[in-house]
Amino acid sequence: MLISIIIPVYNEEINLLKRLSFLSEIAYQKPIEIIISNSPETTDCTINICKKFENVLFYNSPKKGRAAQMNYGAAKATGEIVVFLHADVQLPTNFYEEITQAINNNYKAGFFSYNFDRSSFLLNINSYFTKKDSLLAGGGDQCQFFLKTTFNELNGFNEDYCIMEDFEMIDRIRDKNIKYTVIQSKATVSARKYDNNSWLKVNLINGYVFMLYKFGVKPLILRKKYQNLLRETV
Repeated sequence: MLISIIIPVYNEEINLLKRLSFLSEIAYQKPIEIIISNSPETTDCTINICKKFENVLFYNSPKKGRAAQMNYGAAKATGEIVVFLHADVQLPTNFYEEITQAINNNYKAGFFSYNFDRSSFLLNINSYFTKKDSLLAGGGDQCQFFLKTTFNELNGFNEDYCIMEDFEMIDRIRDKNIKYTVIQSKATVSARKYDNNSWLKVNLINGYVFMLYKFGVKPLILRKKYQNLLRETV
């Protein structure tokens, strides 16, 4: 069963080198294809990083924005399963087995629980709640995956969402009663947003923006509020 891993990138050369080194090794052992969907606004050496790996497919997305880039990568994918991976997130070593087992168990979609790349009591609290399905579960850091046919039936990510596109997708999956699962093998997520912001600040801002999303605030307004409140690129 071929898995297509799609990584939307915007100036992520440092993180991308780490991700591709790991995934490229797996690609020699398992049937996976690695697709980079590059933002038209990228200014770093992402393309040169990708050229170091013979089993990486590089595409320049004609549109910026994570939703558009992921859709573009999915359109190029030939796998029966599509996985959407952020450049600063590391999949667990057994991700192939976990995803294919989930699909064989008749799940059509899913996502991973995770730990952060550094440990602290407060960050561990966040990680704990990723093990369970909840209103806040399923964000992009949790590495969403889909049967390609299911993804196409959903018409991909909603490109009107320049932020929260991952939660909007999960909401549609729930609304349509599509069977999905939370994989307990943990991805590893960068804690970089906590380096310049306190744990409390990050979680309060995330909760506030998520609440606004649930109340139907337009994505452009959500992104502006997020950028103004948190020192993190969106």
